[in-house]
Amino acid sequence: FLFFSCQRGHYPLSSLLDGYQCARQDEHISYGASAAAVPPFGCTFSSAPGQQNSLAVANEEGIVTIFTTGEKQSSVLKEWQAHDNAVFDIAWVPGANSLVTASGDQTARLWDVITGDLLGTFKGHQCSLKSVAFSKQERAVFSTGGRDGNIMIWDTRCSKKDGFYRQIKQISGAHMKPEKYTPQTKKRRGMAPPVDSQQGVTVVLFCDENKLISSGAVDGIIKMWDLRKNYTAYYHNPLPLQAYPYPGSCTRKLGYSGLSLDSTGSRLFSNCTDDNIYMFNISGLKTTPVAVFSGHSNSSFYVKSSVSPDDQFLASGSSDHHAYIWKISDPKQAPMMLQGHSQEVTSVAWCPTDFTKIASCSDDNTVRIWRLNRRPDGENSSNRDPNLVGWTLRKIQSPPRAPVTPAKGPGSERAVSLASPQPAACAPTGADLPLPSNTSAPSAKVSSPRMPYSIQQWISRGTSPLHKVLTPVLQGPSSERRAKRRLETGDGSGLGEESDGVSELYPDVKRSRISVSTQNEKGDLFSLQTEERLSSAGQAGTGKENSSPRTTDWLSVISQRFKGSAQPKSPNGSSKRHDARTHSSPVSTSCIVFFFILFFLSF
Repeated sequence: FLFFSCQRGHYPLSSLLDGYQCARQDEHISYGASAAAVPPFGCTFSSAPGQQNSLAVANEEGIVTIFTTGEKQSSVLKEWQAHDNAVFDIAWVPGANSLVTASGDQTARLWDVITGDLLGTFKGHQCSLKSVAFSKQERAVFSTGGRDGNIMIWDTRCSKKDGFYRQIKQISGAHMKPEKYTPQTKKRRGMAPPVDSQQGVTVVLFCDENKLISSGAVDGIIKMWDLRKNYTAYYHNPLPLQAYPYPGSCTRKLGYSGLSLDSTGSRLFSNCTDDNIYMFNISGLKTTPVAVFSGHSNSSFYVKSSVSPDDQFLASGSSDHHAYIWKISDPKQAPMMLQGHSQEVTSVAWCPTDFTKIASCSDDNTVRIWRLNRRPDGENSSNRDPNLVGWTLRKIQSPPRAPVTPAKGPGSERAVSLASPQPAACAPTGADLPLPSNTSAPSAKVSSPRMPYSIQQWISRGTSPLHKVLTPVLQGPSSERRAKRRLETGDGSGLGEESDGVSELYPDVKRSRISVSTQNEKGDLFSLQTEERLSSAGQAGTGKENSSPRTTDWLSVISQRFKGSAQPKSPNGSSKRHDARTHSSPVSTSCIVFFFILFFLSF
């Protein structure tokens, strides 16, 4: 009733998706031959008239189980040992009560579901069979794909040979991805070729009776084959009718775990191992996807998808223990999550004649039937029916992360510290604009000069009268001069030992740093009234500066700069520079400092 009411336009189907639930009586454990729980690998609904409620499930130990899903409760109808190895895929014969199993024992088998009789064995692959598919229009012809890289076409109308059916057509190396510089190994007679992970076929799917779609494990290409063509002559490199290259941006080896078509056969949904489902329009010439569905996880080749009978929704398994449902017309909308499984959800099948019924298989060794029920008003996780083992929630998509900006406040000095100096390319002497300080590599160049916030905080901590004098000098166009210190010195020394580089380019800033250093060491130099206080302050300042091996060079450079200036030369200038280097006359050094301060105040 709910399905037909939605079809007539009473309310949209998407508003009912949160009503999918799984009751305890619709949860079934998959058992192996030894009565131990094993994971189911594949599930599919029958298309035979009157048997659309029949669900076939195959598991890891080769047992096939037929469930009747009914309207309110599901139960086991039939069960038998189909293979002595795992059954990886299963397919119903269109419109018949028989099915084909694809196994790890390198064979496919045709079974009568009513009697449980084996109708035929198909032998030709040299590795495990991973997929089997029928054409909708043909009951006798089906296709298989295996880890040996071959696609084989079978016809039950052909006669057997040595008790087995043989392939009538073969596409060898359908998804071969040759490895460069790999030496060719000689094949030994009578031995099967080694399993090559570069060539496995993961899925085969019929478009129509003449076209087949396939996907590989690592080549990242979906291929369409024209079965009217003979591919035997192209053994090493068969050419497909159409190829759909990998549309994503991931660089690692990628493949597809599942392929499904809508009822029109024009839209192809491909489960890629990059956690996306790509939708291709295979009825046209465009080879790029027309939509991308994301939000789930796919880390194995067992995750598959299924399209709803009305072609409006897409259901898929996921490696994050949930199944997902997307609205096909709105791929960006957050999907619905079917929650309840405790391990990876692999195969998902939507009943082709009943929108309200979905089957899922999981590595938690269970098969679940999800039914669409009207959720009571006000129901939530606290008052949920205890008989439920599965329910539906809308996936919450995390918003894009905003860039982190440092907090500005009293504690910002601790939160944002000055980065360690790194060797970097500096501007030549006399350059108008120095390189910025936020250089991440020795040769990196940043076009927008800007004073780092940590340096601004370092300047703002000054409280002396000189801070007011230095502020216009260290800000504005020359705000990068402190940054220049970091670029000139790559030895990791502290701020007090990085004065040489800036003194070469910016003498004004150097003079300002002299004032700051001297004032911080012995008080306000502008309040000195006697020569004796100036001399003592100069001695103290000189002693502090002489503790740094580079400070003497700083004074000598300043003296060298003013040697050719308009000021009268001191006859003892050279001896003062010598004294500054040898640390023998602190009084002479203090006189030089006082002279520079007076020169600075004249501006």
